Amino acid sequence: MTPREDFHRLYSAAQVDAVADSLSLRAEFPYQLTYLGEGSEMWRAGEVPSNPDLVPMLRDINSLLTRHAEQLLALAPPSSPVQIVDLGPGTARPVRGLIRHLLERTRLAGYRAVDISAEILELARKNLQSEFPDHAEHFELWQGDFTGPDLKRVLAPERASGHSGGEPFRFVIMAGGTLYNFADPNQVLRHVRSAMSEHDVLLLTLRIDIGADRPAFMKEVKVGGAHKPQQLAGLDLLGIDRSWYVTESGFDRMRSEIFVRARFLEPVTVAFDAAGGNRAVSFEPDDTVVVWRYLYQDSAAVADQLSDCGLQVRLLERGEGSHVVLVAATPTP
Repeated sequence: MTPREDFHRLYSAAQVDAVADSLSLRAEFPYQLTYLGEGSEMWRAGEVPSNPDLVPMLRDINSLLTRHAEQLLALAPPSSPVQIVDLGPGTARPVRGLIRHLLERTRLAGYRAVDISAEILELARKNLQSEFPDHAEHFELWQGDFTGPDLKRVLAPERASGHSGGEPFRFVIMAGGTLYNFADPNQVLRHVRSAMSEHDVLLLTLRIDIGADRPAFMKEVKVGGAHKPQQLAGLDLLGIDRSWYVTESGFDRMRSEIFVRARFLEPVTVAFDAAGGNRAVSFEPDDTVVVWRYLYQDSAAVADQLSDCGLQVRLLERGEGSHVVLVAATPTP
């Protein structure tokens, strides 16, 4: 079988290769690539979860940057301009309160967002224009891959406009668990760290394991459990019929990861017309493909992870619900 026609319209040759590599080497569809095309609308719709029990947690994680804005400003030199660089902005919901806080204090030096999905950027643009009609035209939204060379362009030094002319202090943000969309979060962290300057603070909002009141997914693998539509969007694009597999959700204790995966009921071979030539990836019955993962660590493990990647935690604040945290980290000297 071959991918659907829109698969090759949606993805570049390099992204097609990345999908084939990920499937063959890790048995995983790259989740970050499900934010393109129709997946962006699925993602937007997913902001309103079908499970009402998740609403308070999502509201909490979206408000973390706003609630702790003054503590974050305390990390910057007094009265210095502050630029926001939003990596994977989604609909820009988590950063809007922080933007407003900086505008009210005349501290905002600019807002810049980067995402591989033009559709996601358009959603963010519309929301920012609605929320900040007098300022949004000056906000910059760039289509690019912040896990690759585009990041250095996004974080290129610039002088502050409308302030003292010095280089602005920057908040580099990955909100809503963006970091853990990737199969290798440490690789992404090291890449971001390598592009940061001494004027930058990395801000993460994450869901963490608090060691108590643990969710049901940590107890057993559930067949046919709840999943978001976009988590299967990648397999749909490959032309894999949903009757050929069952979904499973659970927790991998060895990797400290929540997962959703497809377990095949039928043999499946996908033939790719990739940049390096034709190639095929095959799966047998009972083989699995991961379609979503999320690293689920406690706060100490998060701090250790950042330290291993050359970053030092400066602030760690829990939300109203203790399962979510805001982490601020700076490059280790």
